[in-house]
Amino acid sequence: MFIETLRTMRLYERKSKLGIYHTFHRKNTVYVFKCDSCSVTFLRPKAHVDPDRASNDYKHVCSYCDTKKYAQKVGVKMRKIYQLDASSTTTL
Repeated sequence: MFIETLRTMRLYERKSKLGIYHTFHRKNTVYVFKCDSCSVTFLRPKAHVDPDRASNDYKHVCSYCDTKKYAQKVGVKMRKIYQLDASSTTTL
């Protein structure tokens, strides 16, 4: 489940050729998700997430859960809801 979008800023310091230290910052956007399998809150950088998937229209699974196993469970639940048997060729 998509929860929110966070903006983070990290400060860095580098040394120039002349030996002077300069500070600079970098801004990152991070998405906060809640795992639909185990209900753990986790973060993903915006650069690693498709913008369409940053919504509640999709299921989100953390890196600790098995995504394939979760997809199988969801498929079984959907087939029970729509009363389809396992040999049905209708897509969910």
